Amino acid sequence: MSRIPLLLLLLALAGCAAWRKPPLPAAGEAERRWRSGLIERPWQLQGRIGVSGGRDSWHGHLRWEHGQGLDRLVLSGPFGQGGVVVEVGSGWIRLRYPDGRILESAEPDRLLRQVLGVVVPLAALRYWVLGLTAPGPAAVEHDLAGRLQRLRQQGWEVGYLAYGAVAAGALPTKLQLLGPDGVRVKLLIDRWEIDRDRT
Repeated sequence: MSRIPLLLLLLALAGCAAWRKPPLPAAGEAERRWRSGLIERPWQLQGRIGVSGGRDSWHGHLRWEHGQGLDRLVLSGPFGQGGVVVEVGSGWIRLRYPDGRILESAEPDRLLRQVLGVVVPLAALRYWVLGLTAPGPAAVEHDLAGRLQRLRQQGWEVGYLAYGAVAAGALPTKLQLLGPDGVRVKLLIDRWEIDRDRT
């Protein structure tokens, strides 16, 4: 056997080894399982959000309460109002304005585009904010601790810029999301609350 084919074979095998996805560290896998369990548990976060792209750019404060079958987000600051309450369930969305107006729809993405000028995939965001992939195909990159560092899913790219210690693990505290049509969302989480554990 000549040296050239042998060299090509060795390079090909080396290339396959380089592309093989390394397993998560044991600590990272345990933490991922802990975060996965939070989908079924009540949690709350408080922080700041900025959205640019679409029709407008805005920023404000966010309080997000996640419960069984219901997500409740309170946005204060955007739209020049004191606070907008967004309630999302399985296949429905309700927006409550400070002046008493209520908007409801069975198409959450469509209503959000109408109100915000951009589509924010809330069904997926409840996973992404925990440092998890939503159900379905995704391309992911992990840091050395096994935590999500970059995620591409449903036409969005999510960058995890910082994590903070929370209860039995760590949760994201700084995220940047890039979506279709140049939409950019920045989320800074100041406090996490898991059941009665506050951070």
